[in-house]
Amino acid sequence: MNEFVFHGVIEKEVDRYKAICLELDIATEGKNLEEAKQNLKEAVEGYLECATNEQDIDTFVPRPVPENVIKRYEKLFREALYVLPPTEIYEFGDVVYA
Repeated sequence: MNEFVFHGVIEKEVDRYKAICLELDIATEGKNLEEAKQNLKEAVEGYLECATNEQDIDTFVPRPVPENVIKRYEKLFREALYVLPPTEIYEFGDVVYA
């Protein structure tokens, strides 16, 4: 079993939290912050399990989100530094096994 570290961004919408894995361009959502985070972790684990079963782990190449998505979140995080109260954007890192 291999260990992978991934990074996610969770953004609050009106009544949901949307989550995206920056390294793999996988997205999901949840009713609350923890559910969105857990759903993203499960989606990443499922993707990695399938991807690494179909090919040698040494040749696995991640497919990150498009550059414009990264630039959008960079801008949002920069803006969030100056906003009070804190914004509804969260970043996290986690480990998954596949």
